[in-house]
Amino acid sequence: AISSAALSIRAEFSVQGLSNIAWAFATLAVHDLPLLDVIAAEAMRKIADSTSRPQNLSNIAWSFAMLSIQNIPLWQSISAAALLRCTQFAPQ
Repeated sequence: AISSAALSIRAEFSVQGLSNIAWAFATLAVHDLPLLDVIAAEAMRKIADSTSRPQNLSNIAWSFAMLSIQNIPLWQSISAAALLRCTQFAPQ
């Protein structure tokens, strides 16, 4: 039910919203591949078009890694965005 609702309004989510959903599903170990494919596609589009915060990039990367999802285009998009923002990353 949650993933169906999220799919219907996916274009409305910010990168932070997408990263929050991905983080929640990864934390609960929920492998909803249709939803995660949509999150990846939306994140790639929005990461390229915005000044995404490093935390959001990290959360998306962590979430997909925890779920063992190898979406090469997503990883490339996150890598490119991280390189542009590497001075903004702070250790935690």
